[in-house]
Amino acid sequence: MTGVRMLLPEAWHRRRQRRALYWWQPGDGRINVGDHLSKVMVEVMLALRDLELTGKRDLGRRLFAIGSVLHNARDGETVWGSGINAKIPEQMHRFRSLDVRAVRGPLTRQWLMERGLCVPEVYGDPAVLMPAFYPRELVGASPASDFLVIPHFNEPVERYAAWRDRLLLPSVRPLAFVRALLGARRVVSSSLHGVILAEAYGIPAVYLDSGNGESRFKYDDYYAGTGRTRWHSGTSVEECLDLGGNGPFDLAALQRGLLATFPYDLW
Repeated sequence: MTGVRMLLPEAWHRRRQRRALYWWQPGDGRINVGDHLSKVMVEVMLALRDLELTGKRDLGRRLFAIGSVLHNARDGETVWGSGINAKIPEQMHRFRSLDVRAVRGPLTRQWLMERGLCVPEVYGDPAVLMPAFYPRELVGASPASDFLVIPHFNEPVERYAAWRDRLLLPSVRPLAFVRALLGARRVVSSSLHGVILAEAYGIPAVYLDSGNGESRFKYDDYYAGTGRTRWHSGTSVEECLDLGGNGPFDLAALQRGLLATFPYDLW
């Protein structure tokens, strides 16, 4: 009975967190690094003002930060960096109004504006802030490797059997993921946040278009948000390695925009 009593405050706290912030998590409780980063980055932003997630004034009107998750938003909720998932039918987006501070990229902005929403021209996935709060020198790095291959969360690992010694799975917590990532000189990733985190830390990355059913919309959206309208992808690990990367972008400008638009006024 004591163990049950101890779990009750934790469950209550988690429910309050989810009333303040939406982040996707699979039903089996596993972690998908990109989606879990939503909670990590919002909490670290709040810590800069000695605020806590559960202190949000209007619990129930959630914040959407990282992920292609806007189809889960309701009227009046706030967006700081999220994007549209093009696999989701338009009719499943039931909101008529959103409080938008920043979006992942211009494709999401256009999609929302065509539906009558006011969307500022502020772009960036908040995962690009990771190096600002967790610099390479603080995180450390795993042993060096020439490259890593990062599958999409929903892909069967068996597909990458030939690269099993180079695999970095996205089903780990963010700092463990980044620590492994920082050991690589190049990254091949069918996971969007594998690409985003690699590039944020200055590691050349190429999107592996592996035929896993993901829409290219979110990748185009991210790259366009960094100012790169032309970018390379490959359909095999070998092709991606030959491509090498997708060139520089102004990371500091993205970071400034996101830092300036965080919705502290909701706390």
